[in-house]
Amino acid sequence: WAVFPGACRIHGDIERGAHVAEHAFELDPENAMPYVLLSNIYAATGRWDETVNVREAMERRGLKKQTGCSWIEV
Repeated sequence: WAVFPGACRIHGDIERGAHVAEHAFELDPENAMPYVLLSNIYAATGRWDETVNVREAMERRGLKKQTGCSWIEV
């Protein structure tokens, strides 16, 4: 469930992505990834109020986005 909202964002299926993210919240409320993906869906479509609402929900629940790390070997 957790990665499906990201695929919905890529394919422009905003409503389905939001619906799936809501189910992911219920299944694992301590996982920040669905919140971040839903926030990204809303941001990509210019729904800034919804983006802020999702980020505020994360903050209220004490969730933080996990910092990414990339390795490039030269």
